[in-house]
Amino acid sequence: MQQAFQGASTFMRAMPLMASALAALVIGGVVGVAFIASMNGVNPGPLARLSSLYGGHWFLMILGFTNALISAELLTLLSMEWSRRTAPQKFIAGFLALYWASIALYLSGHVTLGLVAAMLGLGVVGVYTYRTLLARSWIGLPPTHYNYLLTVTPILLIVLIAYWIVAGRLGLPRYDLAMATLILPVSAIIAVETRDIPLLLGIPPSRSIAVKSRGLRARATAAYVVSAAGILLVASGQYLLGGLLTVIGGVLAASSVALLQAIEKSSRAIPSRVKRHVGAHTVLSYLWLVGAGVVAAVHGLGVGVFVDDMYTHMLTLGFMFNVIMGIDAILLYGHAGISLDKTPPPQPWPGLLLNIGLILRIQNGLGNPYVPVIGGLLTGAAIVLFYARNMRNIRRILRETSQARG
Repeated sequence: MQQAFQGASTFMRAMPLMASALAALVIGGVVGVAFIASMNGVNPGPLARLSSLYGGHWFLMILGFTNALISAELLTLLSMEWSRRTAPQKFIAGFLALYWASIALYLSGHVTLGLVAAMLGLGVVGVYTYRTLLARSWIGLPPTHYNYLLTVTPILLIVLIAYWIVAGRLGLPRYDLAMATLILPVSAIIAVETRDIPLLLGIPPSRSIAVKSRGLRARATAAYVVSAAGILLVASGQYLLGGLLTVIGGVLAASSVALLQAIEKSSRAIPSRVKRHVGAHTVLSYLWLVGAGVVAAVHGLGVGVFVDDMYTHMLTLGFMFNVIMGIDAILLYGHAGISLDKTPPPQPWPGLLLNIGLILRIQNGLGNPYVPVIGGLLTGAAIVLFYARNMRNIRRILRETSQARG
């Protein structure tokens, strides 16, 4: 009962961050649908009024939604698991103030100021993560690879943004910043998946195969470095080498999660439907990651595919959201202190809609102009369905638990 109360308290502490992430996701999604319709010559109707925001779609989705979602993990959920405390309210409030300031500034045309505000927000998260995740855990475990990699991630984004700003002032070579920031979701997922999947399947952190296996830790670290380098090269126009590194990084990352070993050693208390759900989405996520690298490499060989849009959305909608739908369909409830026996069985429909929609979404320039628009609508519906169902269920279960305690 105490664990459930503590989990609910932590989840409520994370809610302002998660609500901010979802708000940016909805705004960015609506702008994205209007943008893709316009790109394909389809009249977006009333959404055409959002045309001034098209250039901010990437910012809303990466430095908006993804940034807030990962920060919610680092400042509250992972922090509680590792240190038995969440970030002080001043850290959370400071991050949120800078977060919304960055979005407001960027969308209003103050690009540099918006990026500086985003850097400062990442700095708040980086300072707290450094002070928390690099200390010993509350049960005395030393930091392992994902602690270090998660600590490096916000710092890496700060460096990427800072260089882009300074390079513009000094006339130095620059990369596509929107694409370079894809390093944020990809790197963070690679950093944490060797921990999340065994934990999700009932293997305690102290006995985790990821913690005990140097080979898995080495592969995860190599995947982090290689994938980040691949994305940065693609963002710099080096499609062949960047694509090949993305493929290698994806293969290394897939081999580092130890999915099969985790399922084999997992608790018998974990229902088979949960194992199948996690396994299917994990496999799909890495297929999309490797596929993005193949698309970029093929383009580098001279084949004229619409590579930037395909690469970007294969990494975000394909890799990132398959991970979210595979893991958070169960882990969100655990973060809220809800036991597995009270967790509703994960549903396949959001994942099916997501992947079908993405296949249609990446058809830009290859066929009927309405196909990618329909794909964009399907992926948006999948994401809304996923979050709406799970957030509603969590509120219901927590309310019922509170009433039972009272």
